[in-house]
Amino acid sequence: MPARLVSIINMKGGVGKSTTSVSLAEALAVHHRRRVLLIDLDPQTNASIMLAGPDKWNELREAERTLDFYFEAYALQEKPKPFKSLVEPRVSDLKGKPDVSLCAAAPEFRMVERDMIESFVKRGFHIDAIQKWICERFAHGLRSVVNEMDFILIDCPPGISLFAEAALIAADTIIVPTIPDYVSRLGLITFRRRALRLINERRGEASNLFVLTTKYDETMSLHRSEAGLLKENLGEAMFDVRIPQHVDIAKAAEWSETQRTFEQKYGAMAPVVKKLGEEFLAKMELAPAL
Repeated sequence: MPARLVSIINMKGGVGKSTTSVSLAEALAVHHRRRVLLIDLDPQTNASIMLAGPDKWNELREAERTLDFYFEAYALQEKPKPFKSLVEPRVSDLKGKPDVSLCAAAPEFRMVERDMIESFVKRGFHIDAIQKWICERFAHGLRSVVNEMDFILIDCPPGISLFAEAALIAADTIIVPTIPDYVSRLGLITFRRRALRLINERRGEASNLFVLTTKYDETMSLHRSEAGLLKENLGEAMFDVRIPQHVDIAKAAEWSETQRTFEQKYGAMAPVVKKLGEEFLAKMELAPAL
């Protein structure tokens, strides 16, 4: 059975997309023995460094095994390395090396997208044709690994870039991490409508979209009320688990040269992250595979 493709995205930055991507990947691999590939589409490279550590990440860059080299080769009309060669297996710092693989990003990815658009526009391509080209190349790469994984998680950059749109169109499931405040809720409603419309227009079929509350503070009445409104408005599309604003979540994002257990890495938040994986799988069982 091919992997389920899950894009983790929000228009806003700072909502915990990368942390969510990494913690979900590790929960699935450790507690459910799933094979997980995390594709980092964000030029900030947070997920890449969280999972692989700075030394391995630098090795991948120097070996030209990051996504910017892959797409730049296409843009220059050169033959890129096989997408599968970008995949670095078992990158987690957890004991037992759970089955979490990585396609890493690099800061240059931001420039690659800009240069690609400029190059194609000069050659007379319309923006829709550029988007289609990116989607086709991205889908071609995914096809080479989709049968070797159970889940492919795509950590998207903030906003809606052409690569983020490609990830939305490719995915059968979308997770939107959001902080429970008024402004974020209004932005989420707008984004949800746009994302679902984009997918229906470009792919012609629906995707499942779920929302996850992050950086939640139970002591704040605003967070409690906004989280309640989200649940009331979204129903089953809302995760019941809420990821707290907690120092152990921040510490878990820091790479450790010494391997540690899941409980050591996530500390007091280990049960919460484990529950995230459990609820995610429950939602996947109810959501039809596309």
